[in-house]
Amino acid sequence: MNFKIIIDELLTTNLYLNILESLKNVLLGFSIAFVVAITLAFLLYEFKYLRKIVYPIIELLRPIPNAGWVPIAIIICATIEQSILFITFIGAFFPMFLNIYRSLDNIPINYLNIAKLYKLNRKDKYLKIVLPSILPNIFTALMLGISGAWLSVIMAEMISGKVGLGYYTWKNYTLLSYEKVFLGIVFMGILGAIFSGIISLISKKTLFWVRNGE
Repeated sequence: MNFKIIIDELLTTNLYLNILESLKNVLLGFSIAFVVAITLAFLLYEFKYLRKIVYPIIELLRPIPNAGWVPIAIIICATIEQSILFITFIGAFFPMFLNIYRSLDNIPINYLNIAKLYKLNRKDKYLKIVLPSILPNIFTALMLGISGAWLSVIMAEMISGKVGLGYYTWKNYTLLSYEKVFLGIVFMGILGAIFSGIISLISKKTLFWVRNGE
């Protein structure tokens, strides 16, 4: 291991430009996936006829590995950048949707009976009963989603990317520049840990009643 190569690389902008590209893809793909996942989960929970149509389709698509979506993404997306974003979205969407949807299905019936007892309208029912009940699961879904987004963006960049941390790592592997490969892997771990830590911190601050055992 030549540490001079590592130090020199850390002092140039090339690595950081690739990191910024991956960060952009992860944040955008993850954010879109979360909005779609939570919206779709609530729609399927509220409208049973929609659940009978959409949920089987999701279950059919969910087992497809992320790599299997790459040729589809290349076909349906106009640019490589869009295809990478699509793969990132897929990697984050399914674990988040499944976790949120199942948490809605497992809300204790007593909680829902309280909403009926107090004759809460739909808005109050969701804000005061449903959302607080599933909030711990939403944070779990976020943790799973960000992990899925990172795995997907790295894989997509390795296969078809021209920039990004995955592309940077794979390119240097093919060039036998193992010091740079090491740097790429280290930053993958660091960035993934940072995102997980941020979500965990927000979770601890938000779920005060869980932390206090209430």
